[in-house]
Formats: sequence, C-alpha cells, structure tokens
Amino acid sequence: MKPAPATTRPPESRTSNRDPRFCPRSSPGANVIDRRILAGSAAGSTAGERTSSRTSSVSGFRRMAGEWVKGRWCPKVTSSLGLHLANANQRTIESLNRLSYIRRSPPRLRRGVAMSQYVEGDQYGVVTLDPADAIVAGQYGTWHLTYTCGSNHLPVGSCLHIYTDSDTDWEMPQFLDPAAPGYMTWQAPDGVQAMVKAINLKKLVVVLGGRELQSGEQLKVVFGDPGDGNPGTRAQTFIDQRRYFWVDVELPDQQERFTLANSPHLSVVGDQPVKLVVTVPSTLSIGEGFRLLLKAEDQWGNPAHGYTGTVRFQAELIRLPADQFELGPGEATLWIDGCQAIQSGTCTVQALEEEHGLVGESNPVVITETPAPQQLLWADPHGGQLVLNSKIGEFYRYARDVAGIHFVGYQRNADVISAEDWEVQQQEEVAFHEPGVFVPIPGYEWSGRTWEGGHHNIYFRRHGQSARRNAAAETMFRSERVTAELLHVRDVYDAYRNTDVIITPHVGGQHSDIQFHDPSLEPAVEIVSSHGAFEWMLRDSIERGYHMGFLGGSDSYTGRPGDDRPGYQTRRYSKAGLTGIYAQDVTLDSFFEAMRARRVYATTGARLIVGLESDGNWMGSEYATDSAPTIRASVTGTAPLEKVELFRGLECIGQAPLDVQGAPNRVRILWAGSSRMMSYSGVIWDGSLCLHGARIKEVSCQRFDSPRSAIREQDEQSLNWQVWGCGYPMAIDLDLEFDDASEVSLQLSVGTRLITGPGFGGHGEHGPMRMSRAPAEQCSIQVGLAEIQQQVQQYSLGVLDRLIRIGPVPTGQQTQVSWEMRDESPQAGWQPYWLRVTQQDLEMAWSSPVFVDYVE
Repeated sequence: MKPAPATTRPPESRTSNRDPRFCPRSSPGANVIDRRILAGSAAGSTAGERTSSRTSSVSGFRRMAGEWVKGRWCPKVTSSLGLHLANANQRTIESLNRLSYIRRSPPRLRRGVAMSQYVEGDQYGVVTLDPADAIVAGQYGTWHLTYTCGSNHLPVGSCLHIYTDSDTDWEMPQFLDPAAPGYMTWQAPDGVQAMVKAINLKKLVVVLGGRELQSGEQLKVVFGDPGDGNPGTRAQTFIDQRRYFWVDVELPDQQERFTLANSPHLSVVGDQPVKLVVTVPSTLSIGEGFRLLLKAEDQWGNPAHGYTGTVRFQAELIRLPADQFELGPGEATLWIDGCQAIQSGTCTVQALEEEHGLVGESNPVVITETPAPQQLLWADPHGGQLVLNSKIGEFYRYARDVAGIHFVGYQRNADVISAEDWEVQQQEEVAFHEPGVFVPIPGYEWSGRTWEGGHHNIYFRRHGQSARRNAAAETMFRSERVTAELLHVRDVYDAYRNTDVIITPHVGGQHSDIQFHDPSLEPAVEIVSSHGAFEWMLRDSIERGYHMGFLGGSDSYTGRPGDDRPGYQTRRYSKAGLTGIYAQDVTLDSFFEAMRARRVYATTGARLIVGLESDGNWMGSEYATDSAPTIRASVTGTAPLEKVELFRGLECIGQAPLDVQGAPNRVRILWAGSSRMMSYSGVIWDGSLCLHGARIKEVSCQRFDSPRSAIREQDEQSLNWQVWGCGYPMAIDLDLEFDDASEVSLQLSVGTRLITGPGFGGHGEHGPMRMSRAPAEQCSIQVGLAEIQQQVQQYSLGVLDRLIRIGPVPTGQQTQVSWEMRDESPQAGWQPYWLRVTQQDLEMAWSSPVFVDYVE
C-alpha cells in the first residue's frame, strides 16, 4: 500500500521545537505579565499568552510591550515605568535588531535517521488521552492512551512512538507484576499482534505485527493499569503546563516519521502545601525599600495548587505594609511591595498560616547603616535547559517569580540548539531583561564530550551573539542540526579569547576536563548542582594552581531554575545549588564585573551570607605581601552553624570559634562521598542499625533530598534505610533513651552501590546510556555510645571520599560568626585562602579564595 502524501505544516514549522497548537509565532513582549505564578497553570503562561493582572501589593513591574516591524523590535511606551524599562533596554533592543535573519527550509533527510514532520487531519490517525484533566505532581493514577487508525492503514512492521519532551521522572512502565505500581497493559484488535517496549522513562515504542491495522481500528495503551490492586503509575513530581504524550507514526522502510499534531497533553500542577517559603534580600541599608516573595510549597518543591489562606508575618528591623496577606485562591506565590529596612542588624521574617498549620522563615538579611559598595545578590548561572523552546518563557518566569533570584542562565546544549531555538531564546532573554529586577544571562552550554574538554557554560555580556556548536553528541528533537564549528574546548578558547565572554567548567552530562584552562576566560568553576556536590573539582582546580572562584547552580531539565529538586530522576539526587554574587546592581555589566573579580561563592541552595577578606582584599582578589596575612571571615547561616573552616590550599589551618556541643543522648550517623570523579557519580547507601542497651525515641533525617531516600523500617531497637546522594553529607539523627551510656552499643551494617552512567552501544562508546548500579563496599561497625561521646568516630571506606562518621548530634543556636586569624606559617608563592561552611542541617557553602602571593 502506498501511503497518501502527508499534509504538513509550512516549512518554517517542520523543524520547530514549538508546540504547533499552543505556541504561535508572536512578539516576545506583546503582553503584560503579572508578577506571580498561578498554581492552576503551573509556571504561568507562555510568551504568546496574556495573563491577568490585579491591583494589590503584588508588584506592578511589567514586561516591555512592543512589536516586530520589518524585522526590528519596536517598544511601546505605555507608562512612566514602561519608559524607564524601554530606556534601560535600548542597548539590548539594538543588539537584538542586529541579529541576522534566520532562513528556514524544510529538513533534509539524513541517511539512517528518521526525521519527523507534523501532520494535520486524521489520515495517519487520532490519539486521545483519558483522563486529560490536570494531574497533581507525584500522584498515582491510570491513563488510557487510545490510537485510532486514520484513513491510511498501518501495515505490518509499522511503529507508534509514544514519547515526551521533558526529562520526566514519571514512573517507568513495567509488564511483569500486576500487583506492583507502574504496571502497563495494551489492547489490540483481533489478529493484530504487537510488541510494546519501554525504552526509558521518556519513550515507548509499539511495533505492529500479525496483520495491518485498518482505518477506524483502535490500539490502546494503559499507563498504570490497576491490575491486582496496585495504585497505578506515579506522575512526574515537577509542574508542567503541557506534559505531552507525543505520538509519531513510522511506516516500514520509511526515513520519515509523522508526528500527529493532535498528540495529547495534560498539565501537572502542584500538590497541597506543606510549608511557606519567604524570600527577602540578603543585604539592605537603613531606609531601603524592597519586595518580599511568599510561596506556598508542596512536598516536591513546587508552588502548591488550589491553596487559599491568610498568612501573618512577624519581623524585627523591617517594616511591612501590612501584618497579613491573602494567598489564593489558585495563587501559589505573591510578591509584596512596600517593605522597608528601618534598623541595622540581622533578622529574618517569620510567616504563619494557622488554618493549615503552615510556617516559614525567610533567609537572613543583614541591614547596615549605609549602603555597601556591593549588594549580595543570588544567581543560578547554570539554570538548565528544556527541549521545547515554547517553554523558555516559563523557565525565566519561574526563576524570577518562584525562585526569586536575580540572575539566571538558560544553558541549552549547543549541539541540539536549532536555528529557531536560538532565535526564540534570544527573544525571551530580551523580553525578561529588567535591569534592577531580573536579568537573564545570554549564553549556551558548549557540550563536547569529556575527551574533547567536556561541558562548559558560555556567557555573553551582550545580546545578539551567535551560538557555536560542538560535534553532535545528542539526538535532535524534530529539528535540523546546525553545522558544528568548535570541536574541542581549545577551539572554544580560541574563538572567544579577547571577547566579552565568560566560560565556566562544571560536572554535568560530560564533566569538564580542567587540564584545559584559559584564565583569561574562566574565572570560576561550578562545584555543586542538582547532580550533587563535587569538591574534587574544587581540589583539582587548587592542585593545578588555577585562580578560580566557586559556583553553584541547578543544571536541571525540569524548568525550575534556582529552586530545583531531584524528584525520582535517575541521574540527579540533590536539590539545586546557588551562587552568591557580590555585585553593584542587577545588570548584565555588574554580573560580568563580579564574576571576573570572583566575588562569588557556592552554596547547596541555602542563602547563607558569607564574607572573606585578607588584609582588606575581598574574596576573589589577588595581592602580594611580605607579611603574614590576616584573614577575616563572617558567616550568617540559615540554621545553626556546625563548622566554619579556613583552608590554605587544601590544608585546613583553622576553624571559627563556635558554641557547638554534642548532645549526650543523641547520635548522628553520617555518610558522604561519590562513586567516581566524573559525571553521574551517585552512591546508594543501604544501612541497618541494631541498638543494645537503649531505645530509640525519635529519628530525624538530614539532606534526604531524593524521595528515594527514606527510613524503611523502624522500631525501638532497630531501623534500616536506603539513601541516594552524590558527594554531599547525609545523616540520620537518633534521640536515645538509656540508663547507662557505658552499657549502650550500636551495631551498624552498611552496603554501598555505585551509580554510573555508561554507554551500552558499540563498544560502550555510544548510547543508549543507562544508569547502572554496581555493588561496592560493604561493612559492619560496632561501637559503644561512651566511645562516641568522647570522640567522633570516622571510618573511611578506602575509595575516593566515601566515609561513615558516627558521633553526637551537634547542638547550639549560633547562626552568626565573625572571625579573624593571622596565618603565622605562610607558604611562599601563591596561596588560595578559602572557607568551607557547614551548618548543623548539613547545608554548606564554599567561598571563592583570596589569592595571596607571599614573598619571603
């Protein structure tokens, strides 16, 4: 049977990553954006949709309105605020107008690769999803996907490809156990045989056999068939306005697949709130006004859905416009204007919603008598990426109005950026560019493999620049690949040297090999992200004598920059990191100046306030001296502090004096480490504890970021657990009851499994990549409580940095420290002095070094 020709969209849409139904091409700033997130619509509207605005304490800032006229962006000044934004963005507009016209043509078919095109009508079939209602993140359910064959019969050997664009953590389908979650079934007409195979979390393939599927016949796939009483399948844990179930039809011996334009989607919304999150500026001066961001958060870190409540605030040193505010209905975040610092000191803002028992406390704010030369601002330079360019606007809106950060980088992997992707990204960068409020950092991720130098983030100081691709490493998503230009990181350095560009290495899909380094381009290295914490990258930089600062970021695919959580992803186990940046103001120029000066530090996501100087030279500085340097440090934590360590190079030379004691009746079992010094290096810790001579009154967990991490069983004398993590410390705190400590002993058994991400194609050099878990070190430890009370016991597993530590739970309420130390034994030559901060809740921060050239 010869198939009828497909009815396709115009050529410019054939290679599009936009949703052809919901994302018409429109100007990037032609609507007014209310600065809030509607929980019912997940992360807000797309750039081409209008959202409602309201008059209240919600901020009235607006995106710059305008239109494209003969290829140029022309702003419309509708108010004094619009005039201010138009003037502030004029240079950005001029840069964008210098963009060359991007010519689009139909995709060329590549040998051995099935390209796809959208098809309207029903000649290749119609797909429905039931139910198609909004689903609560992380909820279990059952969904029926029904394919009805169109006027073109599907011959034997045809395939239906069912897939999604997001890096979802939707539960993996399984066909073996009808009593277990994730059970999948399928139904086909008599005589039609099929094989349904789950390739990974994102893709199913149905291969038809037996006889052809005729017009009007249906094939059904059931996600989460309840079978023998299972709860169904678990939906993804992160919000998404349009979670697609794309369906492609592939005919035998064809090099083209037909994407059904009627492919269904549903929206994923937040769950019920479990706490309040309050975000305020980290530094203010007396009399300075500011905005406060309030968020009702669900168990997955999303803005909650369907919540209504009255939130009361309490704060010292700060004046709020009112004592209480209404949140909802349907509203999950709220900007509150009209706040003011009225007295110097350090404080937080407490929030309480009595009806649902929700509480929250803001990050600390330090208020000074006069303005400081730089503000402490917050950035996620490596905020991550998305596959569909129609979701880039939602990405920026989340960073601004949910995470409440000042700078964010959308960093799409270069080899999969289509011409249209890059155009849309730049439009959105301009549309959301609001100096003084929020600044997207133009750029992309050069994503060569590790042996080519590894992944590096590229940041531009000006809009309207070109993305330059690395050699193909990933599969394009229905787009034509742009020719690669830069095949090795040395080519990247050559291309951008002596330009307005910053480059930062990191540990991501392919970790950077920092034996390659250009100090004129690379001021800092990312050491913490949703992949984990990578102090080995910090150590590598210092051992090589590089002068680099330290950064934190997200590097996620969930569209939640600045505040991402790992969910049930198989490649990520940690919540997102953040970068504290001391900058003059919220502008692209100030961001670049601060980055090049290395006035930055990395955190595990908590907004600790960290300061470091040596002889008056601020963190990131370089200076020479013939005197012993005097180091001054200050830290304000988001929780009580446990340790503030000062390092010279890789040697800890001192600790800040803190009022921290060990609780005599509480024990902390801590573990940390990674599987290897490269990407995808998590560890699964399986453990059990038997207690003799005491009983367990209470158990609490620290840094169980992944929902896979949990106490599995517990009684008064024992417990067992499984915890997933990468690099950072995690712990279980036990509150014990006993008569005599000398009679109490702990029997601890631990098994580790190492998570890796090898390729399983060819000789292992190609995909598909699979996350693998290899059994590793197993150990048994017996220790007495009296011994633990006298000294913390640490046990190395003998490989890399993997360790177990047993000791008293640290106690104390000190959240601030200022400390001065003179290095009485300075070392000749360049020496980096830097801080590592650990809170009692195991949140951490790493300051960039001060680089001291000591001349004897």
